[in-house]
Amino acid sequence: MSLIYYLGQDVGLATTVVDDTGAIPGGTLTVTLAVTDPTGAVTRPATVAGTGGQYTAVIPAVATAGVWLYRWTATGTSVGFVEEGQFSVRALGVEQLVDLPSVKAHLNMNPADRRQDDELQGFILAAADLARDHVGPILPESRIEWHNGGTTSISLDWQPVASVLSVTEYVAASAWLLTEQPLGTSTDAYGYTVDLDRGQITRRATGGAVCFPHGIKNVKVVYTAGRAGAVSWSVRLGTLELIRHLWQLTQQGGRTRFGGNALDSGDGGTVPTGFALPQRVIELWAPSRRGPGIA
Repeated sequence: MSLIYYLGQDVGLATTVVDDTGAIPGGTLTVTLAVTDPTGAVTRPATVAGTGGQYTAVIPAVATAGVWLYRWTATGTSVGFVEEGQFSVRALGVEQLVDLPSVKAHLNMNPADRRQDDELQGFILAAADLARDHVGPILPESRIEWHNGGTTSISLDWQPVASVLSVTEYVAASAWLLTEQPLGTSTDAYGYTVDLDRGQITRRATGGAVCFPHGIKNVKVVYTAGRAGAVSWSVRLGTLELIRHLWQLTQQGGRTRFGGNALDSGDGGTVPTGFALPQRVIELWAPSRRGPGIA
């Protein structure tokens, strides 16, 4: 059974039923499987009996990303069997930054050996989460944020910013949709300019900078953050190094050598196990680090 599945993929489950003494039961059994998807909906796929107390079932074309739970139950003479488990389904377009073959090459693993592929895929996804928090999103993603008024400029939380889709300010019960009006082309008192590099939006009124109306979370911004999928070589190498670091700490028993390289902080010192991000990775990601002023 895989650890991580993709949307639309069939998921096969299996169990071995035993009786109350731990032996394979010989009588007639009633075996059921209840599956709970991430929305809480419960289904009961058909179970198929095999040999030696084995039972299998297939969940066809999983359609919801997230953690799925399952529960096997079997009843019969001297049998009160229960087994529970879970599996994860990946959403489409999840940011990875690096691919599995590149990771195996970086770890000096045999590309034909697939025994650890599922575990490595989990490390790839975890490393992408940490990279996204440090350098911002790589793949474009839509964001909706609410900011306080009373200032001439607001800084968006996720950078870099690819585009601003809309800016709406609220005064009491009234909503005012602002329009982007670059300097030199202003048309009315309800405009804004945007600095994509810094992720800042400045309120404009016929060209001049004015304050957004005072209020708490009364300015709504819809925008797209990301770099259109362009992964710099330093971010890519830092991600590979992070995966190597995490893999060694969790899979190699804390040994100080793996694949001929010392696990260190970049200056020859051993990285304490309490640190998820070694200094070497932080330095590699530094040129792409998210700008200041981010919540």
